[in-house]
Amino acid sequence: MNKKRVIIFGAGGHAKVVVDVLEQMGIYQIVGLVDDSVELKGTVRGGYSVLGTKDDLAGMSGAGIEGLIVALGDNYRRKLMFEEVERMGFRFVSAIHPSAVIGSRVRIGAGTLMVAGVVVNVDAEIGENVIVNTGATIDHDCRIAAHVHLSPGVHLAGRVSIGEASHLGIGAVVLPNISVGRHCIVGAGAVVRENLPDKAVAVGNPARIIKQNEVALGF
Repeated sequence: MNKKRVIIFGAGGHAKVVVDVLEQMGIYQIVGLVDDSVELKGTVRGGYSVLGTKDDLAGMSGAGIEGLIVALGDNYRRKLMFEEVERMGFRFVSAIHPSAVIGSRVRIGAGTLMVAGVVVNVDAEIGENVIVNTGATIDHDCRIAAHVHLSPGVHLAGRVSIGEASHLGIGAVVLPNISVGRHCIVGAGAVVRENLPDKAVAVGNPARIIKQNEVALGF
């Protein structure tokens, strides 16, 4: 079987997870990594060489590279890099661990990562460049916008909506029919029982808003 040649943008801990998922899938040949850190060029991370920085990417687009995935855990860095790489003309691949359980009529956007133990139920929609981390579950009819990060052990009940670039911490729970706005941060272990507006930072059980997401004010 001819494997698609792909590049991973990122060379940190999150990139190691992406490497593992792509290897487990068995349909991609990882050509190497690219990272913003000039110091990493020429080093080996996760068993693969760091080929250069984003400034070197343009020269790789015509070198038989068939896809790319952005492996950055920070939502805003990942969003900006996704958009920049997209303008370069790269196609994105999604990394979905073989143990993930994907229901009928689930739609998954380009460049999305689903790690081991993920469950996505029927008729859910997941946007581009999303991270669904270890053991997270997304129930029926959920809507997950682009650039979201669902941390390990997050559980979304049915018909939940998560807005663009929001980040839900480890073990957070969102109850049925609840909407979480754009650019929100939900703390680890929080239980969201009411809708959250854009840029809310919420913690606790029940989740309460403690401030605005200042990082998101420029977006």
